[in-house]
Amino acid sequence: MEKGQARIQDGQFKIQNGQTKIQEDLAEIREAMKDKTSSPSKVSPTVMPASPRIFGRQNYVDQVIYLVLSATSTRVVILGSGGMGKTSVALKAVHNPRIIERFGVYRRWVPCEQATSLPIFIELIAKSLGLPPSTSNDRFSEIVAFLEELGVLQIVLFDNFETIWDLEGEQSAVAVILSRLASIPSLSFIITMRGIQHPASDLIDWTSPRLPPLTPLELDPAQEAFVRVSPDSEGDPHLPELLRELDCMPLAITLMAKLAEVGESVTELLSQWRQEQVKLLSQPGGDRTSSIEVSIRLSLTSSSVRLNADAIPLLSILARLPGGAFLERLPTICPSIQGWKASLRVLRTAALVYDSPDKTAVHMLSPIRSYVLLHHELAYKPLQDLRNAYYGLAETGNTYHGASNFVELLTELSKEEINLESIILDALHNADEKIGAISAAAAFSGYLNLSQPRVNIIQAAIEVARKTESTLLADCLQIYGETLRYQSQYDSASLALEEARDRYTQVHDKFSTAYCLWSIGDMLGDQHKWDEACLMVEEAKGLYTELDWQGGTADCLSQLGLIYQAQCKFEIALSALEEAKSLHIEGQNKLGMANCLQNLGTVYHAQGEYEAASSAAEEAKSTYIKMNIPLGIANSLKVLSDVHYNQGQYSEAYSAAEEARAQYIRWGDKSGIAATLLFLGDILLRQGRYDEAHRRAEEAEKDYIKLGLPQGIGNSRRLLGDIHRMQGEYETARSLLEQAKSLFSQQNPSIYTSLGVADCNSSLGQISRLQGQYDDAIKLLEEARTTYSTIGCRKKDAEECAEEIVLAVKARDSGEEGV
Repeated sequence: MEKGQARIQDGQFKIQNGQTKIQEDLAEIREAMKDKTSSPSKVSPTVMPASPRIFGRQNYVDQVIYLVLSATSTRVVILGSGGMGKTSVALKAVHNPRIIERFGVYRRWVPCEQATSLPIFIELIAKSLGLPPSTSNDRFSEIVAFLEELGVLQIVLFDNFETIWDLEGEQSAVAVILSRLASIPSLSFIITMRGIQHPASDLIDWTSPRLPPLTPLELDPAQEAFVRVSPDSEGDPHLPELLRELDCMPLAITLMAKLAEVGESVTELLSQWRQEQVKLLSQPGGDRTSSIEVSIRLSLTSSSVRLNADAIPLLSILARLPGGAFLERLPTICPSIQGWKASLRVLRTAALVYDSPDKTAVHMLSPIRSYVLLHHELAYKPLQDLRNAYYGLAETGNTYHGASNFVELLTELSKEEINLESIILDALHNADEKIGAISAAAAFSGYLNLSQPRVNIIQAAIEVARKTESTLLADCLQIYGETLRYQSQYDSASLALEEARDRYTQVHDKFSTAYCLWSIGDMLGDQHKWDEACLMVEEAKGLYTELDWQGGTADCLSQLGLIYQAQCKFEIALSALEEAKSLHIEGQNKLGMANCLQNLGTVYHAQGEYEAASSAAEEAKSTYIKMNIPLGIANSLKVLSDVHYNQGQYSEAYSAAEEARAQYIRWGDKSGIAATLLFLGDILLRQGRYDEAHRRAEEAEKDYIKLGLPQGIGNSRRLLGDIHRMQGEYETARSLLEQAKSLFSQQNPSIYTSLGVADCNSSLGQISRLQGQYDDAIKLLEEARTTYSTIGCRKKDAEECAEEIVLAVKARDSGEEGV
């Protein structure tokens, strides 16, 4: 600041010496104005625009007002990218009653976008002040003299100041003009300007604290702004999605709302935006307020961007990263741009990119990104560098989950998910060489199966692999099959996995064949086809043993433990799981250990060993949370909710089940979502909240019908039957329970089907007792009791059945009639 003041005193203005010195100080300006072709006579009259409507900016406006009124002479700059609403904020401030009270009619507006030359800029200032036309060669001196002689408080709004500031060869002269105006004690001014940097900071003491650049709107004010232009769009469920795709950029919102105002629905506009992008919001012959392309182009043609040869190439790279670019990765992403740090500073200054809150990454607003992709094609070499960098990152998804750095790799991949999807899909469709893209798609989709399975990337890879007859097709099919399995699309998953297995077998790839067999076995287990599942997993285990790979052997043992548990072979199950756990500990495989612990928790729970079950599930959950694996978190929570339920801790069970359901939703496990819905319904039934329980049961039944899972349908009808039974609606209850029992009986024998039949028999027995059908009741209850007594976690149910049998025998022997 002291240096700037010294420059003003020694080299610029020396205001103290009066009018004579002013003439000397402005000689540079007069010289600069000679031989200009632009005529000041072209300047239009300057009338201050009316106070605009603003949304979500009132706090910012209040800050502007506070700064303007904080001293007699103040200087405030409103910064931000194009289309952010800088002019609206400034106009709202100067029309505020407190500003009017101080400055009255001496509030001036200078539309700098008209300033195509230095003389026109000076004439714009003169006209805003109401000065008469002049033939003087020193018009600016007239302006200074007028302002100083007038002596009243005045405020000038220099709107779109970047126009004159970026004029080639004129910045020094403009800085002199601005600093001279800043020295007038009665004058305040506000500048609106693209970018994030204050102009002439070495010459001007800007009022503190300086305002931060304007950022996009929050969603609520963005919706309010849209609806104010297009009232018919209010309440449209797709409006938030459209606004998010526009990154809530005010100008984009206004232009899109105008399209909605003339009849386009929000749904249609969303579809058009995804197809046309920034072209949708551009009008031929439009200006910066009516065409998003014109607005963005102004920023891209600023002097600082033009003068940096690498600025646009770097911007073109960043535009291909919709998730933002992490600064630590930029040397890998753009190795051909040696001066990327300097170029990035230029882009930041022009507000073409902005920093993440933690300053670790840079982002670009969606409309700007769309414009750059449309108008600035990336050269072949930097495009390949970008793709190769992300191919390499994607390939880390192939890392075995027992690797010591597995958790760190998952973290890195999770940060780059959006960019990886964008780069890989673009390469699959547009790259000349497809092998790298196919391999990256398979590896990345494999990683997604741990976090949030989705098929769009791997489907595209399979399509390209089939066309190019790539040897990577088997890998893609294997990943695709697993993804479909996680989405409960078992028939399609089987076809993909079996084709992958056959292709691996043909090329004698035993390792990949074993993995396919394990995956098929795991899927058969999901469908409760335990015998078939056991055969597949045993075959996979044999191959892994032959290959001497203990990680695969351990995974098979862990899965076999779960199968044996389902078949009520608890001792064998525990033995297999303990052996798997030991192998994973030896191999330092944290994820494998977590899977074993979760499976052990399931077995301990089935045996009624609640403390051991809870301890194992909690330890597994902790590891899954560190690794950010939603399915593991959900399954661990499900074990914990089961433990709470069987101990009569219904509130705790409900809370854990709700958390589990949220994780299943996050991961996209439809069968898991349905199962937790059903479990929540069971808890609500226990709490006597019948209507809520009924809604949950019906919702779960619909989900299971869509998934084609008979056992789930049976569980839903069993719960519906119990709800009707508890409300005395015995015939309806009996019908539903009989349907459920029939569905269970038709499935492969397992602990789950046996318990399903037992639950139905118990409820049917209670109905029969109440209706005076005592012999039937005793028979049904005895069958249920026998099953329950073999399962540790259901011994309480066995005791309740015994009590019901006693009541039935007493009632029968006393000749008591039923209801």
